[in-house]
Parts: sequence; C-alpha cells; structure tokens
Amino acid sequence: MPGRYYVEKTRTRSGRRYLPMTDEVYESLRTIVRNRPDLAKEPEDDGYSGFLVIDKKQQPKVALHIENEMRRAMKKFRKLHPDIRLPHITPHVFRHTFCTNMANAGMDVKNLQYLMGHSEVGVTLNVYTHANYDKAADQLRKVVDFGPVRRNAVSTPDLTPIGVKLA
Repeated sequence: MPGRYYVEKTRTRSGRRYLPMTDEVYESLRTIVRNRPDLAKEPEDDGYSGFLVIDKKQQPKVALHIENEMRRAMKKFRKLHPDIRLPHITPHVFRHTFCTNMANAGMDVKNLQYLMGHSEVGVTLNVYTHANYDKAADQLRKVVDFGPVRRNAVSTPDLTPIGVKLA
C-alpha cells in the first residue's frame, strides 16, 4: 500500500503566519497556478486542497519531490561543468540563504524572526544567519565612516588593555 499524504500542524504557533511577498513572487505563484495540469479531481488531504504544485500522479508535491528535483539538477550541472565545485544545496539551504541575505540587507531582527517563523530570536540569529569577514567589514564601513577596512589590520593576539597594536 502506498504511503498516505497528510498535512502536519506546525511545531509552534509562530510557524503558521501570513507572509508579505514581492510582486515578482506573487506573479511566480500565479504562473504556477496557471500552468498546473487540469485535474480530474482536486486532491484533498486532511481537509486541505488547492495545492500549488502537483506531481505526475495528480497528488500534491511534498518536500521529497523538490529535494529529488534539486538532486537531479545538481547532478546534471556537475556533468556539464565538472570543473565547478558546488556545495550541497537543498531546499532548506534556501531558507538559510534568505535569512542571511535579509539580515545582511539590514532587516530588523524581530521582523526577520517573524518571517522565518522562529519562536525564539536566537534561532534566527545563531542558526539561520551566517557571517564572514567581508560582510562584517562591509557593515563596519557602513556604520563607521573611516574609509576602507584593511584585511588583517588587527591581529587578535595583539590586543592589549591599553590599545590595539596594528599589524
């Protein structure tokens, strides 16, 4: 007997929310709906219907479908471009990328927490946003207008209680 589809409840109250979207995202979703195949019967699972993406068996696509599609796309990319190394990319990586990009663009952390559906802001800051030297230097330039920041200008072991020894 094939597996049964079901819709899970979100783990926290913040997991179910309304999300704003750009015009481009809205149009993309409209295109998905317009291009959906004509269905003999609209699939319904646990009282839910109107799913955006449908598989070949006219059932709602689930996360595993998307993960498999991405795996196939990455395999095809590697075959076409064997000299380019890509990191392992999954749909969940897109959540991390979105969160990091929004944080780097200066989005207020409480609003970003809401968009991500995290009940604790620490999850947004410590798990989903990623920092590196170039991003930190860029932010420093924006906040403190003192010209270009030199890479490795300050070496951590050279910090002293009375000042900073420049390299």
